[in-house]
This record gives sequence, structure tokens and C-alpha cells, in this order.
Amino acid sequence: MGAGDNGMEYSGPGWRGGQSWKARLARLLIVLAGVVVGQFVLYGPSIIGKKVLLPLDILAPSSIYMPPSPATSHIVPQNVILADLVDQWEPARQFAVSEFRAGRLPMWMPYQYAGAPVVWPKFSPFLLLESTMASPIILAWTQLLAAMVAGLGAYLFFRRALKVSFWAAAVPAWCFPLISYFIYWQGFPTCAPVFWLPWILLAVDSSIRRTSAAGIAALAVVTGFILVSGALDVGGQVLLVSGLYAVWCLWDTYRAHLLGAGIGRAIASLVLGWALGFCLATPYILPLMQYAHTGARMQARAAGSEERPPEGLSALAPVLLPDIYGSDQRGSYRWGNQTQIESSSVAFTGILATLFVAPLAWYRRRYRSSALFWSLMVLLGLSWCLDVPGFVQILRLPGLNMMSHNRLVFAASFAILALAAIGLDGLLETALRPRWWAWIPEGVLILTFGWCAWHVFRLPEPIATQIGNLLKTAHPSNAIQSAEDVQAVRNWFRRDYAISALFAACGIAAWLILWRRTKFPAWAAVCVSICMVAELLWNASTRNPQCDWNLYYPRLPILQALAHAPPGRMLACGYLPAALAQTHQLHDIRGYDAIDPARLMNLMAEAADPHSPVFNYCMTQWYLPKFKMAPPDQVLLPPILDLLNVRYVIFRGTPPPGIQPVLHHSIYWVLYNPRALPRAFVPRHVESVPDSAIRLEKMASANFDPAETCYTEQPLNLPANIVGEAALRAELPAKLAVSVKMQTAGLVVLSDLWDIGWKAYLNGNPVPIYRVDHAIRGVLVPPGDGTLIFEYDPDRFQWGLRLAAGAGIVILALTLISARSASAQPTA
Repeated sequence: MGAGDNGMEYSGPGWRGGQSWKARLARLLIVLAGVVVGQFVLYGPSIIGKKVLLPLDILAPSSIYMPPSPATSHIVPQNVILADLVDQWEPARQFAVSEFRAGRLPMWMPYQYAGAPVVWPKFSPFLLLESTMASPIILAWTQLLAAMVAGLGAYLFFRRALKVSFWAAAVPAWCFPLISYFIYWQGFPTCAPVFWLPWILLAVDSSIRRTSAAGIAALAVVTGFILVSGALDVGGQVLLVSGLYAVWCLWDTYRAHLLGAGIGRAIASLVLGWALGFCLATPYILPLMQYAHTGARMQARAAGSEERPPEGLSALAPVLLPDIYGSDQRGSYRWGNQTQIESSSVAFTGILATLFVAPLAWYRRRYRSSALFWSLMVLLGLSWCLDVPGFVQILRLPGLNMMSHNRLVFAASFAILALAAIGLDGLLETALRPRWWAWIPEGVLILTFGWCAWHVFRLPEPIATQIGNLLKTAHPSNAIQSAEDVQAVRNWFRRDYAISALFAACGIAAWLILWRRTKFPAWAAVCVSICMVAELLWNASTRNPQCDWNLYYPRLPILQALAHAPPGRMLACGYLPAALAQTHQLHDIRGYDAIDPARLMNLMAEAADPHSPVFNYCMTQWYLPKFKMAPPDQVLLPPILDLLNVRYVIFRGTPPPGIQPVLHHSIYWVLYNPRALPRAFVPRHVESVPDSAIRLEKMASANFDPAETCYTEQPLNLPANIVGEAALRAELPAKLAVSVKMQTAGLVVLSDLWDIGWKAYLNGNPVPIYRVDHAIRGVLVPPGDGTLIFEYDPDRFQWGLRLAAGAGIVILALTLISARSASAQPTA
């Protein structure tokens, strides 16, 4: 990449030739220092422990977590769209910390649903670091580490693959951890695989151009990191980008010898490296894919459902002006079909980088092929959001349709920075002759400046006159109650337009300087570099989720009391998001893991109130059951919830007359369900109902008695009247013991989610686990006393460990071969 017109590789000023190891180390330290400074500017208070890098203000509204109090009454969440960080991911991290400290791998989550596999990326290098301590201060340090990994990888890729000079590589490398993709998704596993993007591109480039055992090993390790670091679909998109880059590298390197041995070795190296990387990740991938296959959300995607369909050309403007349709932040107003975090705003890489520095990559002949590839990558990254014909149809193909392609915009951001590195190298090292087509990006800059400057004084609709009416019906975080609030929102937009106009003006000035001079002045290049970083820092600084320590999950007396009550599952009627009860070690029948086990969702849907809110990405987060109060302190639920051991129901507000809650504190009060079955029991009759629809219809009936009748999917040879009892005696997240006393043969039912990874042992002998009552577990037990042990030990995880171990041995062998070859070569 970057070969000259005569085929010779570029070795311009600042490239590796003639550098000492001390000089190279010094330059690496400069790059890392720039990354660290940017992170301290954004998250310094959390890094030094004065704040917590979580949007904990989301917990303040009484319907979410905290009861109202003078200390929290003034708190308004900065951005409710970030709720998953406190509703899902931080409780999951705390569970992982507790499991690792107990010497166990977090495999099964008992606190949500009726239990479910852990989807938290437990093998991620970043999240493993977060598991080293319970204190949330580790979140900020993990963010710092991830930014350093991303920035250093970008620098090495720009230097070694693009072969640009030091400063031309360093400035875009400083920008990379600050792109909107990382800022908007900060703290989410969504962005974790993208931190490794430059590393895998560098490994691909090395494997093709300098085929070696070490290159294969590096490609395998980075591939494994990408697949285990976070969201698996985003990891797949990162690998897709690396595959497209590999195709271009193969063409660029071997187009004159497409049938030669060199291209064959390069392809073999790539295939082997990627295959070994997949094998390294199989302990995480195989169980997750197995669970995802049973999920309602994944089944809907496979059937063609699109949670975030393409937007069209309206998605183009936010790439340059991320807040053109408003922001999800408090004090603004967001209109449009998508939340900002899921929109094309996440592709924002800076006006200067996009419309001035990146187009300069086309000025240099030897980089034309590279510029073409990265320009196409920009188009690919934005293709889903822009609804580009052809691209969208490909992304809808089976397999690819399981990914959230609106998040592919990270590829566009990195491609813009790659073009910017080439363009900045030209500004610093060569005289650039103006091209006629430069009027296109300059014209866009002029239009951007004019539009923003005009709307500083004349706001667009709906902000100008309709904002009051719109905000009254908006999300509570955006609601306003006074004329002062309306004016504050308008001022927010004016400030944003003014800042955007300022950076657009900087781009126009830079183009004017370039048109007037053949050699861009050094001082102007320095100014452009500073402005590139400053623009991204400004955008990031307006989206800072840090909060005070006193908001970090304060203990709630109502939940503490429930934790000491007789065992049983609970649910809150439309309040307290599911995973928050987990902070007090309570078992909530609701759950939130982005998969939603389909069969359990089917059961709970039959017991839901007709007005219960349902979202396709969190089907039970705000679940509201059918219920009937039974004074003085009881609540009657549908039989399905009795079956699922739902013993306690939390309500909010003031108890109605005649109701005396079993627990009451502040605005929360609890009623007791007397009909809730224990988690382990023996039904008196077993009936085979193979048809799912008929089975659900029977279980949804008000006459269904789960203690009397259990429905199975296959006939079981059992007595007509079963006599016996079972009781849960001991429990760990992935192992539990049930004592059984049977007068006849029967079926022991455990009201926990059936999953293929569970194994059962009766008095030490393996016994099959049947899926009964549509979604839970049952085991056939003969007459007599005994102990039934359940262990979660999925075969796919064991196969994954074997594959990972084999891949590790091969990678180690490749590394040793490479080291031996290097030591055997004569030194100059």
C-alpha cells in the first residue's frame, strides 16, 4: 500500500529507515501521550476517582430506582438513552466480579428471567480487566486502556500500512478514540470490537505483503480478541471490513501475478489466521450462538424483521452535523425515527477531517488506488443508513441480516481518518497542486457554514415555533414546563450551529490557503491538526456521562427486606427495570439481555396485562402482569406466574384502601402471592401435549393448576396419580441440589429455564432433562429418596475449550518458528 508510480515503496521523511529504537519508542510515547490527554480531558474526574463513569443520574427518577427525596428531586437525567449502562451492564459486571472472586466462571445468570446463560463478554480483555475489582473506578481505567489500544493501533496502521510520516499518522491516531462511534457508545460492549479494527487491518496487510508465521499468529490473536471483546455482530462487521481490505490488498500487491505462488501463500495465510482466531473465540461464540438461536429477538431478525431500517438521504447531513436533528442529551430535543446513538450521527469524524484533509488523499497519484478503496469504505459504512441500492440488498442476505448494520458506520469513520492521514502527509511533506474537483468538498463546506450561520439567527422548525408543544409530549428527560426551558433548548441549538459554523469556516480558510499556495504553510498544517482534534473533543465534551458517587446504586430498604424474606421470585409492576433487583441479589422473573428466551417470552406473554409495554429489544423490561389484589396483603396472579415461582409483586404509589402490604417503604410496597409454587415441586399428573399452540392455550387458562398438571412435549410412562415431594436444598449460579422423596415414580419439575447446557444427576447417575410446561425443566425420578444435582456445563463450551487449546498450540508453534527464523538470519 502506498507504492510509488515506479513500484518502489515510499520511504519518505520520518519512516522507519535509519531510526533507532529510542527514537521509535519516543514517538510511540508521544502518540500514547496524546491519546491519554484526550481521555483525561473527557473523563479525568472518573480516572482519578472523583466521579463514576456511568450515567447514574438515570436512577434518580422514582419510577426507575430511587424513591423521591430532597437529595434527588433536582436531578434530571442527562441522557436516558444510556440507561442500559446502569440497567444492564453494570449489574452484569458486578455479577461477573462476584463469580470470578468465588473462583467460578460466570456462565449462568440466576437473577433474571427463570435463569439464562450469561451473555456478558466474559473473555473480553477489556471486561476481564473490569472484573478485577468491584469499584466502578475501574470503568474509567478500562476506557483509558481501550482508547490507548485503539489510538496506538491506528498510528501503527497509518505508519506501516499507509506509510505516512510521523505527524500525519499521529494526529489521526489521536482522533480515532474520539470519533463519535466511541463517544456515543462509550461503556457499551458495542464499541469494544472496533478498538481492534486498526490492529486486524495491520495484521491483514502484514500477512499479505510479508507472509510469515508471525503474521499468521498475530492475525489469529487479533481475530480472537475481536470476537470475544463485545457485541458479536459488531465483531462480525469488523471482520467483514478486514476481509474487504484483504481483497483490496491482494489486488494491489499481486495484480500483475494473480496466478502466481505468492498470492496463494498470502490467501492461505489469511485463511489460516482467521480460522485460528475463530477457534480461539469458540468458548465464547458456540454457547452464545446456541442461546441466541432460542431467543425471540434473534428469531425475529432471522425472519426478516428490521429493528432499525434504513433512513435514506436524510441520514447524510448528520455525518457532518451530528446534532442537526437534535440530541438525546437533556436540554435538547431529538426528532426523527432513530435515537441519536443508533443514527448516522455516530459516523461523525469532524467537518475538517471529512471535507478538507480527507479529500487531499486524492491529490497524490501513488495513493489513488488506496484513496479509491477508503472512499468506497466510506460509502459501505454509510450504505445502510443512506439506503444505498445494491449495498442494502446484500446486507439483507441471510446471516448478514442478523447484524445491526446502522452500526457499520464505524467503517466510514476509520476510512475518513485513513484518507485524512494520507492527505495530512501531503500537506506536511509535498507541494499539492489544486484540482478542479476540490470545489466539491469546498462547496459543501461553504453550504454547511452558510446553513449553520443562518440558523444561528433563524432557527429551523420544529425548534423555532413548535418546540413547546413538541417537548410536552417528548421523553421525560426532554420535557419542559416553562418558557425559560423553551429558550434554553433554542439556545442549545444556536450554540451548536455556531460551533459547527466555526469549524466549517476553518475548513474554508484552509482550502483558500491551499488554492493560493503550492506549499501549505507549516503553521497552517499545525492549526488544521489542532482543530481536527479540538472538534472531536468539543463534540465529545457535550456527551459526558460522569456522575457523583452517591448515586451509585444506593441500598433500597424495600429490596433489602425482600432479600431476607422467604425465597421466591419477584417482579415490579411496570417499575424498577429488571436487572436492578439483581443489585440486591433478588430473582426477578423479568430480564434484559438483548436475546430474550423465546419460550419463556411466550409463557409470560400469556400472563401479561393487555396494556403491558413490549419493546422488541427488551420484551419484559417494563412487564405488567394481570393481577387481582386480595386484601389485606395478597395478590393473585395468572397460574403461569404461580408456576414460575413469582412470590412477590412490588407496586409504586399509595396502597389502596383495605390493603396492608407485607412490606412498605417510601413509595414502594409489596404484596404476597400465596399460590406461588416452590421452584422445585412434583405435579400430581403429567399430560403430553406436543403442539405448542395448544399447550400455551391450556396453560393460559384460568383453570390451569400447575401443581396438579404438568404438560410435556413427549409421552412419559408415569402413573396416573403421582405422589412425591421435592425441595431445593443448595444453590450456586451454575449448580443446584434438589432433595426428592417419591412414593411413586414421577416428574420433578424445576421452574428454571430449560437450556441444552444443563445436565442432571440423580444420586450420582446422569439422567435426562425434559423440557416441560413449554419452557422449564423436568426430570423423571423413580420411587425412593435421593438427591438430584443440576449442573450447567454446555457441551459447546467444552468443545470450544478444546478448539481454543488446539489453536493456541498452533499459534505458539508459529510464534516459535518465526522467532527461530529471525534469530537465524545474519545481522548486518
